[in-house]
Amino acid sequence: MKTKADNLLERIHLGEDSFLELKTVSVPGKRVAEPDSRDIADEFAAAANTQGATFVFGVSDLTRQLVGIDFAKLDIVETWVRDVCNDSIKPPLLATIRKQSLVDSNGEPKSV
Repeated sequence: MKTKADNLLERIHLGEDSFLELKTVSVPGKRVAEPDSRDIADEFAAAANTQGATFVFGVSDLTRQLVGIDFAKLDIVETWVRDVCNDSIKPPLLATIRKQSLVDSNGEPKSV
């Protein structure tokens, strides 16, 4: 039986579509440097105004490879997503945020 992680890995392997967005995220210090919060707010709003979508941070949209997010920085990314949803989108967007560990092609766990 497939797990939710298996299903998500399969979707990632197939690539982006109308319901899936893959994003790398850069957190060099205590703030998200990339993607740009204005750009991601536009993408969140567009998805919310259609049929919704799942955004997976920590995956390259070009290669579909799990690059992950440093475990110690997951809370920073979560706070950033909430701030974008609450402060940059009017009316605020209610987002469901799920932290998950996925195993990459080398058998290494990656936080997304």
